[in-house]
Amino acid sequence: MDDTATSPAAPVEAAALRGRRPAARFAAAMVLLVTAWAGASVAAVANGPVRIPPSHVVSVLAARAGVEVGAFAERERLVIERLRLPRVVLATLAGASLAAAGATMQALFRNPLADPGLLGVSSGAATGAVAAIAAGLGAASIWLVSGAAFTGALGAVGLVYLLGAPGGRPHPGSLLLAGVAVSAFLGSVTAVVIALVPPDEALRGILFWLAGGFSGASWAYVRVVAWPIAAGLFVLGLAGRQLNLLSVSDEVAASSGVQLGPTRALLLGAATLVTAASVSVSGTIGFVGLVVPHVLRLVLGPDYRHLLPASMVAGAAVLVAADTVARTVVRPAELQVGMVTALIGAPVFAVILLRQRSRLAIQL
Repeated sequence: MDDTATSPAAPVEAAALRGRRPAARFAAAMVLLVTAWAGASVAAVANGPVRIPPSHVVSVLAARAGVEVGAFAERERLVIERLRLPRVVLATLAGASLAAAGATMQALFRNPLADPGLLGVSSGAATGAVAAIAAGLGAASIWLVSGAAFTGALGAVGLVYLLGAPGGRPHPGSLLLAGVAVSAFLGSVTAVVIALVPPDEALRGILFWLAGGFSGASWAYVRVVAWPIAAGLFVLGLAGRQLNLLSVSDEVAASSGVQLGPTRALLLGAATLVTAASVSVSGTIGFVGLVVPHVLRLVLGPDYRHLLPASMVAGAAVLVAADTVARTVVRPAELQVGMVTALIGAPVFAVILLRQRSRLAIQL
């Protein structure tokens, strides 16, 4: 008779093996995602009107770190450091923010179709930016447009909280309905402003901002948004256990010691902060926060301790790659990144929806 079959340690060992499998899958996925992001970043820096060999890109980046690994031309260094590298960094920050915010909102609202625009963040940012451009503030300073977008995003979320959190107690259903109403209202306001703007450069700037992109990327933008995005992502990255519990039910979360009101407000605030900061410098970019967490959930499962960090890296890789496609696919013209993410993200999400339609119908 086999002693291991009846040993009390056998179930414990089996449980340990089951516990290691998700961790091993997560580690392998993170290695692949970081590699994909690094490859997409090198490709983004190398490609453009001035093509730069990838080996020279690596040499320039290593030289910035104080390591000499190869030769490169001074012109190449200037193109990389002043034009392309800030664009890659902004795309990385925005992609990580949108994907993490999407995963967070899907957990908090227990809705697989939630995304960063659910609370009116994108609509508020669009309304603020469009109003600023229509008023001629864009000609004075691009910072005024970004500031107006950030203010509009935070104002929209504040209005959603006012409508959907009576007594200061936010409830997922109320916030969801308030977010839909506020987004529809702000979308109408934006449409009215666009209709009243003369067909000149202001209208062109509005349409390009609504499509989203990083053509105006600079190190000044990076310095402004890096800290709020880093702070928000740090908070979200530590909230995997709370999101696991909240994604089940409020009762389960409360019985496990989660303070529902403060925790939900903190996590929604962090998701709003990173989304507003990203949208204020990139414009509205869709489908990243919706599709990336969905795809990773099929691979890694629903554990937000794994899903959130993986979503951050995957979102960064996707947006860096999308920006490269936008810059190079129709040269010398340049598409907006939001067009690329919509063209790719909508079919991908449709496929996921068709494969998961029965399960999603039950959840919805």
